[in-house]
Amino acid sequence: MWKAEEHNYNILYIQSDFEVSGMDEIRVSEVIGKENGQAIAFEPGEAAVIQMPVGYINRIADMVKSSQSTFLLESSMPSYNRLTVREQLRFIAKWHGSELKVENIIRQYKLEPWKKTHLSKCTEEVIQRMGYIHAMMSSQKNILAVDPLHSATVDNIHLFHKALQQMKRTGKAMVIITQSTEEAFVLSPDIYKLNDQGLKPVATDDTSEEPNVKLKRLKAKYQDKTIFIDLEDIEYIESSEGKVLINISREKFVMDGTLAQIDEDLRSYGFYRCHRSYIVNLEKVKEIISWSKNTYSVVMDNPEKTKIPLSRTKYNEIQELLMHH
Repeated sequence: MWKAEEHNYNILYIQSDFEVSGMDEIRVSEVIGKENGQAIAFEPGEAAVIQMPVGYINRIADMVKSSQSTFLLESSMPSYNRLTVREQLRFIAKWHGSELKVENIIRQYKLEPWKKTHLSKCTEEVIQRMGYIHAMMSSQKNILAVDPLHSATVDNIHLFHKALQQMKRTGKAMVIITQSTEEAFVLSPDIYKLNDQGLKPVATDDTSEEPNVKLKRLKAKYQDKTIFIDLEDIEYIESSEGKVLINISREKFVMDGTLAQIDEDLRSYGFYRCHRSYIVNLEKVKEIISWSKNTYSVVMDNPEKTKIPLSRTKYNEIQELLMHH
């Protein structure tokens, strides 16, 4: 059995057989529809964060729905709209036999202004927060979280991190699946990717260098056309599935070359490689957020407030660059 290196609360077991004593698992072959010897195991007190296509996410969610040992945390959790926030939490605690104190949870998860409000009148932010708490209070030891940060506010991202830490301490086993690489990196500096070839860790160290080539504009492809993009319009550049993509106002353009080469080309133009898979335009950076001692994000100044992963070793350097840029 191969065990991924431990970092913070991200751990994954990839196995060559399916004999796991005392642990449930998700067989990769059943997800991707082809022969594969890997499996994702729910490991008590740990969490694995995996990016995958939406089709695989739906397949895994359907598989887990029939499991008695696994709690499925989705963006829309069942609730009784006639109950208030406090009444719903009391109901959940009683149903699952949770020893967590409802009043403490209300305070910790910033629900005091809403505790007497009926769920039908609560905001999406509050409803999402209630889902996090439901998972934490559940009697099931395994938690499958599906896109838990979808449309999440900064407060909710912090609170999901809090919920993760609390579930770790109680020995719950967590697998978090998301279609967004950026959201996966918000949850952990070490993530995995699932595609039709199986599971693989996403590398996060920067080890390669390419020759220096200076450019004023970048050449990219859009459908069957070749276009030239002004550097000042670029928000960030990412490497995904073997392709290098330029991101501008919700659009992605494919370009030739490696991220290492582009990093070298653009370094003197106000671009910074904040992560092995990402280069950001420093002019487009709005803020830096620390989610935990090992997990950071660069927030872009766009309508989506895109959160780009920031390597721990580059946290201080990018702050210096932003102060003097």
